[in-house]
Amino acid sequence: MTMQRIGSLLGVWAVYFGLQLLLVFLMFGVMGGTFMMAAGMESPLAMGAGAILTMILVYVAYLLLYMAQTASLVHNASPVHDPSLGDSITAGFRAMPTLLGLALLLFVAYIVALFAIGIVGAIFSLAGDAGSVLFLIAVFLGMIYISCRLALMLPVIAVDGVGNPITAIKRSWSLTSGHVGKIFVVILLFAVIVTLAFLALFALMGGSMMGLAGSAAGMDAAGASIGAAMIVFFIGFLLLMILMALVSAAFMAVLHSSLVGPEAVAETFA
Repeated sequence: MTMQRIGSLLGVWAVYFGLQLLLVFLMFGVMGGTFMMAAGMESPLAMGAGAILTMILVYVAYLLLYMAQTASLVHNASPVHDPSLGDSITAGFRAMPTLLGLALLLFVAYIVALFAIGIVGAIFSLAGDAGSVLFLIAVFLGMIYISCRLALMLPVIAVDGVGNPITAIKRSWSLTSGHVGKIFVVILLFAVIVTLAFLALFALMGGSMMGLAGSAAGMDAAGASIGAAMIVFFIGFLLLMILMALVSAAFMAVLHSSLVGPEAVAETFA
């Protein structure tokens, strides 16, 4: 799917990258203006508070853009339809409120779960080391199980158009029923492939820099060679990050399409 839609996927990524750059420039502009105004005030603390508020708002806006970008990429890579670039951008922005609500809901659930795990863990610790070990194993397996059951929340929101965070959780839970083992295996394999790709890049560039440094005749030549290798490494790392973003989105989209029927895609969820 990544290769079939590489053009539109890169287009979606580029649009959001431009928006993120614009947001960063806006932040620096507002921050610079704020500090300049603070320099001429008797009490610059107020301006400092304004700068902090600006940074918080920009961070929230960046987070929302990242959510929308991920949703747009998944929407564009989904095999269940053939969207245009504009369709995917629209789907990403439409998914932002739902994704934000889902993030807040999961954060609250995480806090409650930590509290509950702490109480149950204290009870198991009364049984000694064996009880503590069994409890840790149970928590680890439980985290894997829940993660697999909730793995399709993003494509459910982006592709199926679910607008209610609770409905998205229920929909993902329903689709993944009976497929936890398969989902865990494919996610594990994908994680291994991504890890190996990054390790290969670091090993390749690390070896290249060591070779250039060792073969350079003088210190100036060595510094220039290492600098050139660092630039190539940065470009390679950036390209790998972009490719991973596209492939990860396609992975989630294909995983979703393999578990949802064509008739279910056409349904409208509240």
